[in-house]
Amino acid sequence: MTVFNIKVRSLTLSNFTAKDVATLYRQHTDETGQAFTPEAMELAFALTLGQPWLVNALAKVAVEELVTDVSRTIAAEHIEQAKGVLIERQETHLDSLAERLREPRVRAVVEPILAGSMSPGDLPPDDIRYVQDLGLVRIGPMGSLDVANPIYREVIPYVLDGYLDGLTLDSGWLVIFDRRKDQPPISQRTKTETAVTPSGRDVTVIRA
Repeated sequence: MTVFNIKVRSLTLSNFTAKDVATLYRQHTDETGQAFTPEAMELAFALTLGQPWLVNALAKVAVEELVTDVSRTIAAEHIEQAKGVLIERQETHLDSLAERLREPRVRAVVEPILAGSMSPGDLPPDDIRYVQDLGLVRIGPMGSLDVANPIYREVIPYVLDGYLDGLTLDSGWLVIFDRRKDQPPISQRTKTETAVTPSGRDVTVIRA
């Protein structure tokens, strides 16, 4: 199977559309007979927002490791499991992501986004454009900045945590800001707790 053997290290390829993702996955079906459910293809797009390496990597893990019997259909649950595998392994592409996040001007944009405390007007336009060109952030429907896709949103806090480990710090903060609609007032839902990261650092988690 060769459809998903992508060897891309760049973060700057143009994203696939949902139709592109479905077309790519159907190429695998044409070659092997193994199908993806519509829900699996939709979830793959939702998790990646079309980032080419992630689109390919999710499917590659799903068909080569999780469901190797081509008579079985790839379902949404397999794509979700594949996401977990990629995040846990910190694959090559995600290592490249880590290299970018070591740049101060990149961290200066990404960290406040994760905390939900920045609007596009808070930083120099050149810095925002630079991080956009790297494919790390995007402009949301309401004009606000957001992390480029949900997988990056899960990976980046761990990458930043690893960067802080490299600075020999033994503690830190992680801010998780829930921006979903119809949430209680922030004063009611804000809480803190202590946790230990996968790299063994003590952090204070703020959920708001």
